[in-house]
Amino acid sequence: MAMIIYNNIPSLTAQRYVGISNTNLAKSLEKLSSGLRINHASDDASGLAISEKLRGQISGLKRAAMNAQDGISMLQTAEGAMGEVHSILQRMRELAVQASNGIYTTNDRKYIQDEVDQLKSEINRISASTEFNTKKLLNGDATALWSADSNKLDTIIRGRVAEGNYNITVDATPGQNYIYKTDVMTLKDGAYAAEFVEGQNGISARKITDVNGLNRTINNTSVYTVDVVTTNLNSAAGTGFSGVIATYAVSSATSLSNAAMDTASSTVANLTTGYYEIEALASFTGGGTAVATFGSALRVRFYNATNGTLSDWTNFDVSRSSGGTLYTNISLGGNSLRLTLGSNTVTAGDKVLFQVSNFDTLNVSANASTTGAANVSIVDSYGKTHVRREINNFVSSSEYRTTQFYIAEMNSANGSVNYGSFKLEMGKMMPAQTGQLKFEVAGPGDRATDFTQLKDIARFVNADGRNIFDNTQALTIFGNGKSTTIYLEGSDTIKDFEDKLTSAIKDGLGMGNDDVNSVNDHLVDYVKSGTSGTPQAVAGTFVIQSALLGEDSRLSFIGDQALIDGLSLATIQQGKNSELNITVTNAHTGETIGSDVVNDYTLKNIIKGVDVKIDSSVDVTSSWNNTGKKITFVSKAGTESMKLHLVDNATELQIGANEGQTIEAYVTQLDTKSLGLNDVYMVSQELAQKSITKIDRAIEMVSGMRATIGAQVNRLEYAISNLNVTRENLVAAESRIRDLDVAAEMATFTRWQILNQSGTAMLAQANQLPQLALQLLR
Repeated sequence: MAMIIYNNIPSLTAQRYVGISNTNLAKSLEKLSSGLRINHASDDASGLAISEKLRGQISGLKRAAMNAQDGISMLQTAEGAMGEVHSILQRMRELAVQASNGIYTTNDRKYIQDEVDQLKSEINRISASTEFNTKKLLNGDATALWSADSNKLDTIIRGRVAEGNYNITVDATPGQNYIYKTDVMTLKDGAYAAEFVEGQNGISARKITDVNGLNRTINNTSVYTVDVVTTNLNSAAGTGFSGVIATYAVSSATSLSNAAMDTASSTVANLTTGYYEIEALASFTGGGTAVATFGSALRVRFYNATNGTLSDWTNFDVSRSSGGTLYTNISLGGNSLRLTLGSNTVTAGDKVLFQVSNFDTLNVSANASTTGAANVSIVDSYGKTHVRREINNFVSSSEYRTTQFYIAEMNSANGSVNYGSFKLEMGKMMPAQTGQLKFEVAGPGDRATDFTQLKDIARFVNADGRNIFDNTQALTIFGNGKSTTIYLEGSDTIKDFEDKLTSAIKDGLGMGNDDVNSVNDHLVDYVKSGTSGTPQAVAGTFVIQSALLGEDSRLSFIGDQALIDGLSLATIQQGKNSELNITVTNAHTGETIGSDVVNDYTLKNIIKGVDVKIDSSVDVTSSWNNTGKKITFVSKAGTESMKLHLVDNATELQIGANEGQTIEAYVTQLDTKSLGLNDVYMVSQELAQKSITKIDRAIEMVSGMRATIGAQVNRLEYAISNLNVTRENLVAAESRIRDLDVAAEMATFTRWQILNQSGTAMLAQANQLPQLALQLLR
């Protein structure tokens, strides 16, 4: 081998190997330091690509497992709220069983119903307020969103929906409403009342109240007549009126029938208007020429027609004049009058009833044209005329004016005299107008009139004689998912009760017809004259109904047990739901989705995930049938159409590392509407028993909802387990690709370390080789 100096080839070779060993030693050191086999793409290009893909999957699976756990937390929140609803339903069922027991009064059941109402409100509060991360869970929004173009359409979200726009058409075969009637309302002992029985003939009058002592005529054909004149009264100033109202003879014709009365020492202007009841205490005969005196032969009492006071009996002597005429002077009641009996025989027990009136105090000035007053006269049930009052400002006033009247009547068949009174409330009349009113009077045992006060009705007097209207009575009415309370006073009349109950049904419960006044006018009717074959067959009863149909028209009443017993409400017509023929089409294409015929107003299983509730008034109109005396229902012409917009809002849980790897987590709507509890009432034994079945169905529904959630939770737990197993396997796979085998690498590191050391030593030796040439140069 040649010895050269300029190029040291062995050194270059040693340098090359030292460089290789240094590079490999650095790589090995990096791997041992990082614990990874692949630190750079150059380490293993394909391995790095596979590893990074696996790392993406691994981190995705980890996040997916966390997502699933979040989903479980959401579902557990919903299920926890459902558990509380379950507890509430169990309590409601217990209350329903309690209220089904016949020992309770309606007020007892009202307290039960109060708790039930609170429990129902709590169910709805739970539904509205249960949230997870501000997302509503139980009101249906967590599953679907919807809107409609009609308030007559409602939905219940049952599951994931088929979103879209739907046209819903309804063709109804109308059913019928519930109709209730009360017991017969009759007057208690000692009570009287009146009502108008014929057209007013131009007279504006509102009512007759405070009726006392008048003959009972409500069940007969006789009536009282009110004659009103606003024209010239043609009364002569300074004159009076006196006349026989009726006479009564014990045996045969009596001179009392020919009796006459005129003023003795009094002037007409001083007369006190009123009635003289005169009775013979002894028998005596007129005629002949002998003058005679019959001591204390008559007794007289006076009924003041301006204030209703009745004097005590006073005895008077009877004289027979030389001409044979019987007469007596009477000073009583502020009047001094002469009674002329004629010349016939008077028998002990004979009676006569005289009326005395002062025209100056009762009528307007003589021959005056009436522009602001009216003359009102009363014709009694025996056909006798009584001039009673001048009503001032009768024409000029725009308000109703109440005037008290006092009259006396004698029954000529038995001699009995009734001293009676009443108040007549009349309205404005036009000048020169005349008219007439007719009214009947009801007494004990007769049916009550419009203006009978509730305290005067026999049904409201207990067996122990206590009147339930000694105190204010509260009557609560339930219906249409609502309740409202009216308050009744003893001074309220039949008409007041009718008006209050009508307002409660129409406005308080929303069970009237806003478009048809005639329907609202007959939600509550007091029957004055029965119509056979109709709900108004029995006079004296209230007939109560609503403008809704079927179960929606059911009414329930709660109050003091004595009030409920007094009303004795009975169902005379059962409600019947309409039959609805419902068709659903795609609102955009017209494609038919499905159809069904239902009678519970709920369309099920036609639109996926949704029960569609239809209001009972859809395609139905109500009207008053005066012939049948009830509210009737007919289908509108054609069909009624409504639009429904549905959007899927179900929660999708990302439980995989890649697109599309999701599962649905949904919670069905949970409130009193979806559970069918809106009309759960326990205000009667029958309704309480029906409530048991409804609550059982609700409990079953909540159990189903909880079971569904439980199944979803279980599925998610399995999903989490699967995700963790998959992640574990992927981590193992990625580890095999990228993680460093420390033992093997350490052997490699040792090799390169030794090679590096030996290479460095050899490089040093190679660098010494040119020094050998110097020995040749010595």
